[in-house]
Amino acid sequence: MSKFGFDLNEYNSDGGSKDYSPLPKGEYTIKCVEADLKETKSGGQMIAAKFEVVKGDYVGRFIWSNYNIHNNSEKAQQIGREQLSAWAKASGKPNASSVDELLEKPFKCSLDIEAGTNGYADKNRIVGYVMSEAKAPQKSSLADMKNDDPDSAPSKAKTDKKKNPWD
Repeated sequence: MSKFGFDLNEYNSDGGSKDYSPLPKGEYTIKCVEADLKETKSGGQMIAAKFEVVKGDYVGRFIWSNYNIHNNSEKAQQIGREQLSAWAKASGKPNASSVDELLEKPFKCSLDIEAGTNGYADKNRIVGYVMSEAKAPQKSSLADMKNDDPDSAPSKAKTDKKKNPWD
């Protein structure tokens, strides 16, 4: 028999009483902590991702989500790729080419509760990805252009406009 290689007394033995019940429906800040490429039952490929809540009352709780990236069903593939794109944009990485670029990037999402089927318990499902205003391109204002760069400063013709035609 193999030895563990560690002392069991160094670990909490509460009998695995972690709470896996679904989180209440709402908006949460999460980050992806694990993602694996897996084969689907139909022979396609999906990204199986594990997310952790990083803000609020449920810090440390987990949500799991799968993203079909190659699937026999064009509709399933399209939905999976759209969800993956939304995740990347919400994470501030709209041009990501690998899930590795999305790991550990916090973002906001909307969660709902999906009823369990076939003996499985209810679970959370990500139903929306919230695009952060801070990550959206900002429009510059004249007050922001306080440098001597002629390419970024407004032209004199635009700033010296007369208030009225008779001035």
